[in-house]
Amino acid sequence: MSDDLFELDGALGELAGISSSEASDAMYILGLPDSVLDPSVRLLCGQYLLGRAVTIGRVPLPENASVADQHPEFSLAIQEVIDTAPRGAVLVTAVQGVGTHANWGGNQALRAKQVGMLGVVTDGAVRDIAAMPELGMTVFAQSCSPRSGQNRFATTVKNQPVVCAGVVIRPGDILLGDADGVVVIAPQNALAVAEKAKDIALSEKKMHAHINAGGTLKEAVQRYKVKR
Repeated sequence: MSDDLFELDGALGELAGISSSEASDAMYILGLPDSVLDPSVRLLCGQYLLGRAVTIGRVPLPENASVADQHPEFSLAIQEVIDTAPRGAVLVTAVQGVGTHANWGGNQALRAKQVGMLGVVTDGAVRDIAAMPELGMTVFAQSCSPRSGQNRFATTVKNQPVVCAGVVIRPGDILLGDADGVVVIAPQNALAVAEKAKDIALSEKKMHAHINAGGTLKEAVQRYKVKR
């Protein structure tokens, strides 16, 4: 994948500081498809995530198959994606919601830090979570597990679209996440989402000021709520 997907074209800068709730509301008002990851994927480490996706798709192995039986050319795909990731990238690992074995851990995080990645988003499990703050990794996952995913999953997709927690994520898509969850924003929609989200944030400030001054919630919504 070429680095041009990750050029700082202003979109990330415009979205900086916007919350996942503001982004989700903005996309709804703009009539864009819902792209919030299922809430089973939650923030386990860090506070805020804003970066571009690099993607891995994996499937759990049945008892009668090995990694060599399914796309053996992808046996080191996760390592390759991390090694070649542009700065500011976020690894998305889609594992069909299987959270029994970890697909991210300390070794990946250490290398990710060296190349300038920001963290990981997965609908599966991670491990070595206690090491993530020191490595500066923001982690969104379904669960933690000490079990290794080695020989439990086969990688079938490398830097192509994946479905993670109910949302299609493409390489280069923008991931915006905080304690409320993760929103996926297509790059071509980023500036419009940022503009509308800022309108929403301003409206919220006006609503809060009205309520703090003794006004009712009904009045605040009628006067200041951003609508389509």
